[in-house]
Amino acid sequence: MTPDDFPAVFAEGWALPKPDAFLDHFRPLIHGDAVFTQPMFPDAHGLAEVERMFRRLFALFPDMDLTVRTSAVQGGTVFIESDCTATLGRKAVRFGVCDRFAIADGTIRARASYSDPLPVLLTGLRRPSCWPRLLRSRTA
Repeated sequence: MTPDDFPAVFAEGWALPKPDAFLDHFRPLIHGDAVFTQPMFPDAHGLAEVERMFRRLFALFPDMDLTVRTSAVQGGTVFIESDCTATLGRKAVRFGVCDRFAIADGTIRARASYSDPLPVLLTGLRRPSCWPRLLRSRTA
């Protein structure tokens, strides 16, 4: 996989059922020492922690959907801007995300995800039934 190939590979992976098919798609592409960061979750170092991060994400948002809006590639760096939708406590949550990937030798070496967690936090705070899931996603 080249950096130029990655936006299409990324969109294909997000179209799959979560978490298992999604993880099966991405697992071979993630370098064993990769570091993934994103709001509301501890940094993930290595493949096992990255997989745990996504399992926690999909436990919080089982119906999470992502649509790629645009992407840019420069050398080994890929930026992908997306729209996310999910349900939290029977309430739809929508938010934008920009992911920056470092790709080398056909694998993802790092991912930094940038988004505003405020829509998720406000929706969660208004629904006390969601509080246990929000806390578990952060501390599990």
